[in-house]
Parts: sequence; C-alpha cells; structure tokens
Amino acid sequence: MRKAKTLVAVPSAQEWKILFPRVPYSKTLEHPYAVNRLFDAACVGIGIVNFASSLTKLICTKKYSRVIVVGIAGALPHSELKTGDLVRVDQECVGDIGYWNGDEFRSFFQKPQVFSATSAKFAPLPVAKLPGVRGISVNTLTSSESALEYRAKFFGAQVEAMEAAAAFQISQTLGAQIFEVRAISNFTGDMDKNRWNFKQSLLSLKNNVLLPMWENVK
Repeated sequence: MRKAKTLVAVPSAQEWKILFPRVPYSKTLEHPYAVNRLFDAACVGIGIVNFASSLTKLICTKKYSRVIVVGIAGALPHSELKTGDLVRVDQECVGDIGYWNGDEFRSFFQKPQVFSATSAKFAPLPVAKLPGVRGISVNTLTSSESALEYRAKFFGAQVEAMEAAAAFQISQTLGAQIFEVRAISNFTGDMDKNRWNFKQSLLSLKNNVLLPMWENVK
C-alpha cells in the first residue's frame, strides 16, 4: 500500500544546491531528504536514462504516491516565454529520437508521441495555478536554429529540458501521480551559461511554488 507522501525530484546537483543549499545531495537517492511529514526531496540525476532508473528505484522502494519534478528549462522559439517565468508542464515528448541530415534534425515518427502528466486538478495549489505548457525531453542541447524551429513546430512544445518524458510514463505505470514545474532559465540555442538566469529562476520556483506548498502542511 502506498503512503500519501510526495517526492520532489530534482535532476542536477547544481539545481539542488540552489533549492536546498544546506542539504548535501550525494546520498539523497538512498536517503531522501525529509522536508516534512508529507514531502521528501532527492537529487535524481541528469538526463532521461539516469533520471528514469533512479526515479523507478525511489518509487518502488519508498512507495511514493506523488512525484513533482522541479528544475530549469529552456524556452523554445515562439513560446512567448521569458527568463524567470514559471510553468507547469502538462505534456512531454522525447524530442531527439530521430536523425540529423547536415544541420537539419527530423523525427523518426510521423507525429509526436505525447506523454501526459496527472491532471492539474489533482496538483497542489501552487502547482495547479501555474500556466500549463508542453515540453520536450532531450539528451543533447543544440544551438542549431533550424533544429530548434523544427522541434518547436513538430512537437508543439514551448519548453525544453532533459528528464520528464520518462518520469511521466514511469510514475503513472507504477501508480504514482506525476507533475512537473520548470523555471525558465534561458532561451534554447544559447550555449553561454553566463547569460542564463539560473539562480534567480530557481529561487523564484522555490519561493513561489515549493515553500507555499510545504507551508500548507500542518
């Protein structure tokens, strides 16, 4: 029987250090950090494969009833998003299953394979009130303008990150609710991380989503 406890799943050590500056991340896969009696947090790993394998282990061993993926994302072309925006990702696609022909990327599929999060009506209020978007999960970032234009149009996506497509499928297969919240830190294609709004966007996520969510626990 699953306990009514939520896992806040953070992909990278860099993101974890902003969100949980006083908590070492290295052992949270074995011993998730107990935020309070209803919420744990763990640094789960970067990329689809690492995140998927670690999340599967956590749900199976700790019996979480709900998972909330949190972290940064890049805004795709024509998304009308800006750095610092917070979004709830309601749908995900794997954005780089395909092939490159010179500078052009094309999907192997004729239409997007779309994975859905749990309905927002079941989300905690700070998550539910965020604007909903579609995301893509990729293993490799690109600066190719043509590839980014294609991904935005073909997948109908507004944001790009590296983990949650697998998390959506795994969580629902294992009987856990799944939600995703992203802070927009950069525009896709910008490889200069000095221009990314990394720290402030994550602090906004913490202050506007995580802390209000945790403070509602009596």
